[in-house]
Amino acid sequence: MDDQAGWREATWRGVRMAQGVITLGMVVLAFLAFDDITTDNATSFTFEYAFLLVIAIWSLILGVSLVAMKHFFAGGVSVLVLAAGVWGQRSVGPGTIPSWEPGYVATVAAHAWFLALALWLLVSGLMPGRRGSARRRASARNQG
Repeated sequence: MDDQAGWREATWRGVRMAQGVITLGMVVLAFLAFDDITTDNATSFTFEYAFLLVIAIWSLILGVSLVAMKHFFAGGVSVLVLAAGVWGQRSVGPGTIPSWEPGYVATVAAHAWFLALALWLLVSGLMPGRRGSARRRASARNQG
């Protein structure tokens, strides 16, 4: 039983690491897409918006999976911040400059949240979880 619990903890640590790496990559790609949209003189940004759609889908999947893993705060905030970022994206276009406009702030906040979330996932994937250890100890006490 102890081997199975250790294997399960190692698996979840690997999942968090993978989520962290993917999310970090998505944050970088989102930043690059928004940078291209705001600084380029092109007439169409189909590729960038398609990328942002894929990033939004990943972010939604991540938020829901965090809730499923009982990380209710991180998952719930992720879904709310994603919704705010999608809403705010409408105000970001060619020639947009940094401002306190609510749409711009929502977009920047989404970038900041998902960057922090990616770092949290990476760190939690590197460190052994206390929650799993506490569950194993409680289970051992109940069995013995």
